[in-house]
Amino acid sequence: MKEESSDLMIVGAGPAGLSAAIYARRQGLVTTVFGDMPGGNLYMIQKVSNYPGFKDGVPGMQLGSFIFSQAQSEGANLTMTNVERLEKNGSSFIVVDTNGARHSSPAAIIATGGKPKRLAVENSNLEGIHTCAMCDGPLYRGKEATLAVVGSGDRGGHLCLLLSIIGRKIILLDTNAALEMNAALQSAVAELDNVEILLGTEILAFTGENDIDGVQVSTGGGPPKKIAVDAVFLAAGWKPNTAMISFPLKTTPQGYIITDEKLMTSCPGLYAVGDVRDSDVKQILTSCADGARAAVYATEWLRGQNS
Repeated sequence: MKEESSDLMIVGAGPAGLSAAIYARRQGLVTTVFGDMPGGNLYMIQKVSNYPGFKDGVPGMQLGSFIFSQAQSEGANLTMTNVERLEKNGSSFIVVDTNGARHSSPAAIIATGGKPKRLAVENSNLEGIHTCAMCDGPLYRGKEATLAVVGSGDRGGHLCLLLSIIGRKIILLDTNAALEMNAALQSAVAELDNVEILLGTEILAFTGENDIDGVQVSTGGGPPKKIAVDAVFLAAGWKPNTAMISFPLKTTPQGYIITDEKLMTSCPGLYAVGDVRDSDVKQILTSCADGARAAVYATEWLRGQNS
C-alpha cells in the first residue's frame, strides 16, 4: 500500500487538532488530520456556554461541526479515520491508521485529548454504567429512572443539567466536601428540583447481576449503604489518550505529555496540544489556542529544518 505524505500530521479532530489544521493550512502546510468524530469530545456537551461569540451558548456537537467545516474549507485533509499507531522512523513520523494505511510527515501534532476515567471498584463493568449522557441518557427517557452522576466538576454539572430532563431523580455523588463545578453551573444545578447532592460520599462498589441496580456508598465515613439506581453516569475525571504513541515521550506521572514553551514535546518535531498535554487550564478555548500556536511553531521549525 502506498504511503501518503504531508508536511504535517495532526492526530485528533477535537478543537485543538482542528484549530491546528486551520492555522497550518493558512501557513501553507499540506496538512492531514486523523479522527473520526468532528469536534472530538465536544459531542458530550449539551451546551457550551463559555465560548466567545455564542452569548446564548452553542451545542457542543454543533460547535465541533463548525470548526470541522472551517478546517475543511481551508483545505485540510480530514481522513475521518483513527490512528492505530504513531511511530518515529528516522526524521519522519509514521501514522498507521485503523484501515492499515500508512502516512508520513516530518512534523506532527498530538491532539488526542482524554478519555473518561472508570472507577476501580467492584462491578465497574456492569451494564448501565455510562460516560456519555448525550449518547446514553435517552435510553432512560420515559422510564421514571433514578440516575446517579459520579463527580461534581464541570462535567458532572453538565450531566446533571442534561439528565434532569430525562430521569425522575438525579443523585450527584462526590467524595469531596464541596462542589468542584464553576459558580454558574452550581447556580443552574441548584435550581433543579429533581437533583439530590451527596458530598463527602465514597463509592465502594456497584451492585447488580448483569445490569446495575445500585451503588454502595459510605457518606462521611459512616457505614456502607446501598442507593438504588437505574444507571450511573461517570464524571470522575479524565486520563490522557496516548496509547497510540509507540515511542517514549516525557510525561507527568499521570501520563500527560510535557511540552516546552513552544508546545514541542521531548521528541523534536512532535507537538502536543489541548487536554493531552500537561497544562494548568483545560478548556475548549485554551485548546484552540494551543492548536493555533503549535501550527505556527511547527511551521517555523519545518522552515528551519529546510534552510
